[in-house]
Amino acid sequence: MANLDLTLWRWQRYTALAAAPLVVAHVVLQYWVFGLDNATFDAVSARVKGGIILTLDVLLLAAVAGHGFLGLRGMLQDYARSSQAAAWITRVTLFLFVATFAYGLVALIAFL
Repeated sequence: MANLDLTLWRWQRYTALAAAPLVVAHVVLQYWVFGLDNATFDAVSARVKGGIILTLDVLLLAAVAGHGFLGLRGMLQDYARSSQAAAWITRVTLFLFVATFAYGLVALIAFL
């Protein structure tokens, strides 16, 4: 379990490093390149179908959801009173990450 804890701790750092430039790219593209006045379903759908924006959005979704749920796991682990409770916290937060990522992918598929 110690090896898994270290791996997940590292992945929280990796997702933070990935999320920062992805958020900046997303904000720059949304506000300055495409503009907020061009945020209709059809316009967004056309951009997402191009592939590059879809890739950016999927990576952003994975990085932010991963970082958030790994952070939540870390905070909850502080209150775990046994290794069994810590294992359950890990299982539940990883399940929630997968569920959130899948939900986000379904939302993105709506634009395809």
